[in-house]
Amino acid sequence: MNILQSLEAYTSAQKWVGINFIILGAILLVLAGIISFFVTKTPLASGMKWGSLVTGILIIIGGISYGNFNNKIQIEGKALYEKDSTEFIQTEHERMEKVDQGFLTYQLVFATFAVGAFAVILFFNAPFIKGIAFAVAILFTGLLIIEGFSHPSIQAYTEDLRLESQK
Repeated sequence: MNILQSLEAYTSAQKWVGINFIILGAILLVLAGIISFFVTKTPLASGMKWGSLVTGILIIIGGISYGNFNNKIQIEGKALYEKDSTEFIQTEHERMEKVDQGFLTYQLVFATFAVGAFAVILFFNAPFIKGIAFAVAILFTGLLIIEGFSHPSIQAYTEDLRLESQK
């Protein structure tokens, strides 16, 4: 596979991550709607509704932004490759090494937020805050899963760049 095909495969996989962020956000918005119309008005339900609404909107915005970011990477990468393939490979290799090395850090941050939300659910006695924590737990657990499936594309593209840079 040539390096432009590898770039396209990587950015396609990352765009799919952005689409999954949007889907996760839509699920959270639907959850907020269901709670608004079908659940008794309690502090727990209100916290869940507002938490789902806010996190849903934010992750949808994040998904759209992430998709646009990957479109930009693909367009700029192709342009740089056509201009100077050696510079493209070196620049992308450095960038992707950082992305690959930073992946675990991002996953740990997501896990920390999810565990923190679960701790709030278990140990706090404020129903409204617990409701928000439920929404946050759903968000960050979803992010952990979505990002976990994206890691193979990161590793594959990084490896392709590593091999190209050694030639």
